Amino acid sequence: MKLEKLPSGSYRAKKIYKSKTYRVTFDHKPTDREVTLALAEIMQEEAPREKGTFEDYAIRYIESKQNILSPASVRTYYGLIDRMSNRLKNANLYDITQELIQIEVNEYAKDHAAKSARSFHGFIASILGMYRPQFVLKTALPRKESEKRYQPTTEDIKAILEAVKGTEYSVPFQLGVLGLRRGEICALTMEDLKDRNLTINKTLVYYKGWNIKPAAKTDESNRTIHIPETLSDEIRHQGVIYEGDPKRLNKHLHRIQKQLDIPQFRFHDLRHYFASYASTLGIPEADIMAMGGWKSDHVFKSIYRDSMQESRKRSMDIIGNNIL
Repeated sequence: MKLEKLPSGSYRAKKIYKSKTYRVTFDHKPTDREVTLALAEIMQEEAPREKGTFEDYAIRYIESKQNILSPASVRTYYGLIDRMSNRLKNANLYDITQELIQIEVNEYAKDHAAKSARSFHGFIASILGMYRPQFVLKTALPRKESEKRYQPTTEDIKAILEAVKGTEYSVPFQLGVLGLRRGEICALTMEDLKDRNLTINKTLVYYKGWNIKPAAKTDESNRTIHIPETLSDEIRHQGVIYEGDPKRLNKHLHRIQKQLDIPQFRFHDLRHYFASYASTLGIPEADIMAMGGWKSDHVFKSIYRDSMQESRKRSMDIIGNNIL
């Protein structure tokens, strides 16, 4: 590598690699690091380019991480490819511009929520980051929106648990209220119950059919919880935890909500209720995270923040109605 000062006062660096000369010019005297990075960028841009569409590279990206990604993530990524326009899917990877990505995200955002659009862009950025690392995206993305979901009350939860008592849904609904994810519940077997201790160390996921994944969602998700005696007795009495289709849990919950005239919420929101209600009881945050298998307090707090706000509103109404 050679650096020379030009008559104009600029500096030019030159490097010969495999009989090819690469040059880069600076308007100031560069450091060795600046020269190395600039030459590397030029060499990358001028390197022979493999032919292939963006869809080809997207599939290569997924396959390169097939044994690292969860089946759910693989399914999601293939779904995102299906939602891409032919304009992007058929474009040569090295012909893709910032404008093309911006148009693609803009079109996608018309029919999808901001969170979904940002995930869509994140997938595209990951592919470009692997195969065109010098291409820096500066895409304008839709603003994050706080998701407004109905937060079930304690009265709602009690009514729902009473409605499913004595049915195959009783145990899974109670476990949902104790903070378990749907996939964790559906993967449980009788061998996971010892006395009143329930071990969660696997999950049921969907990828070309339902499959048991031999580890829970995160390392923190692998845990043992102490369940009420009434629940452990109920599990042993029926001899099974839940053997139905996981999707039926949401469907039956919605049927019960309709019968009881309760606003609709998801089965997963039982887990959110667990976090917020446990917090109102004064249970330490670290214990709630451990029992629910949350990876970080950032994720944990983002989940129950809205529930806590609704709880505070109801508490203020009670105070106001009794004092004012």
